[in-house]
Amino acid sequence: MNGRRVRIPATLALGAVMVFGCSHPPAQTAEAARTAGAAAATRTDTGIALVNKKRLSPRLSELTFTSSALDGTTEVRVLLPRGYDAQKGRRYPVLYLYHGGGQSASSWTQDGAAEEITAGLPTIVVMPDAGSTEWYADWWNNGHRGRPMWETFHINRLLPWVDEHYRTIPERGARAAAGLSMGGFGAVSYAARHPDLFGAVGSFSGDVDHQNVQMRTIIEQLHPSLWGPWATQEVRWRGDNPWDLAANLAHTDVSLYTGNGRPRHDGEAVDPTEQRIQQENVSFHERLLDLGIRHRWHDYGPGSHTWPYWQADLRAWIPHLKAYFARHSRHRATPRSFTFSSIRPQYSAYDWTVRMRREVTEFSALNVARQRRFTVVGNGSATVRTPSLARPGTRYRVTVRDHEGASARSATTDAQGRLTLPLVLGTGNPHQQYSPHADTSSTGPSPDDMPFHTRGDSSRFNRAEVTILPR
Repeated sequence: MNGRRVRIPATLALGAVMVFGCSHPPAQTAEAARTAGAAAATRTDTGIALVNKKRLSPRLSELTFTSSALDGTTEVRVLLPRGYDAQKGRRYPVLYLYHGGGQSASSWTQDGAAEEITAGLPTIVVMPDAGSTEWYADWWNNGHRGRPMWETFHINRLLPWVDEHYRTIPERGARAAAGLSMGGFGAVSYAARHPDLFGAVGSFSGDVDHQNVQMRTIIEQLHPSLWGPWATQEVRWRGDNPWDLAANLAHTDVSLYTGNGRPRHDGEAVDPTEQRIQQENVSFHERLLDLGIRHRWHDYGPGSHTWPYWQADLRAWIPHLKAYFARHSRHRATPRSFTFSSIRPQYSAYDWTVRMRREVTEFSALNVARQRRFTVVGNGSATVRTPSLARPGTRYRVTVRDHEGASARSATTDAQGRLTLPLVLGTGNPHQQYSPHADTSSTGPSPDDMPFHTRGDSSRFNRAEVTILPR
C-alpha cells in the first residue's frame, strides 16, 4: 500500500555513528511544576521502583524508575486516554510505543506528535526508555551477561507494573507494541519473543532483519558485546532477530511500514539508512509470506528515515489498532495451535513452558497442534509443562513418538491441573548452531520443515511427538 508523506530535514534514528533525533526539554505547565518530584519511591513485587513522577500535561506524565535490570535510573512517559480520571470504572488497552536509536522516552511526544496523534484513541500509551542505542535485549556481555537487561526491564518489570498501577485490560488482545527504527526492532522482536503478551504490532522503518550486513556492521561497531561477534555468535543474534522468529507471529496482527530512501522532491539526497531498512523489511515481508502469515505491508516508495514519515506511519496505523482493540480486547485471544521457537534454555508461550537440557546454544521449538497434542523439536532432553488440562489428580495416558520409536506412559495432573512431561530428544550437536565449527562439520541434514532457519548439514535436530489421552 502507498501512503502520502511530506519530507522535511530531520535526523536518523539507528546508532551513534549517525546523526540522532534532536531532543528538547518540555515546557512545563504550572501543574507540572507543582507535581515535579512529588512521587515518593514506590516498590512492588515486580522488581521495579518508582522514584519520581511529573505531570507534563493533562494526559502526559513522566515516570522515573530504578531497577536491578539496569544501571541508574530510567524514564518512562505515559499518555492516558481522555476521560481516564473521570471514568473510574473503565479499563483500557495498552500500547507500548518504542523510540529509535539516539532517542529516549521523550522522543515520541517531543518529536513524534504522539500526544496529538493518539488524542482520539481510548488506550493507555506507554513510552519507555531503552538506552540511546542499546537495542531491546538483555546483553550477552561476552558471556558475562548482566546489565543492561532491557528485555527483562520492559517485559518482566515494567509491563506488570503498568498492569498493577493503571486500569489496564491485562490480555494479549488488549496489548500492542510499536516503534520506529531500533524501536521497530524492539516491538516486533518482543512480540515474537512474547506472543502471548502482545496481540498486535506495528513497525515504522523497523530494523527487522539483522542478516543485513551493513546494518549488522553498524550494531557490532557500536556495541560489540551486545550479542557478541556475528562470526562466532550468530545464533545469539538470530535468537532475537524478527526474521528468525517470524513463525512465532502467526497469531499476531502485524503491520510493516517502510520507505525506499529515494527523495520525494528534486534536489533532496538519497537516504542510505532508509534504503537499508527497506531491504530488511522486504526480507521480513517475504519471510512472512513464505510462512503463510497474514500481515499488513506498506512500502510507500520515496521517503526517508525521519520524523515526518514515522509520524505519518503512526497516524496511519492508529485507526487499524483502534479497530483491533475493539474486536479483541474483551476476550482472551489465545490460539489453540501455534509454533514457538527460541534459543533460550527455558521459555514459555501461551501458558506452556519448555525447559531444555543440551550441550550447545541452538534453537528448539514447541509446536502445539491442539491442547493435548504437541511436538518438541531440539536436542538433548526437554521437560514440558502443559496448561491446566483438568482437575488435580486426573490421570492421562501419554504416548510419545521419538527417535527410539513409540512408547506410552501414565501421567497425573498436579495441583494446578497441569502435566509435567520429561522427554528424551536424542544426541545433541557438538557445536553451537551457525558457528564456524558447525558449518565445517556435517551432522546430516534436518528435515525440510524445521520451524526455524537451518543451514546445510551443520546442525541436526530431533523430534518428540506427544499425544495426551484420557484413561
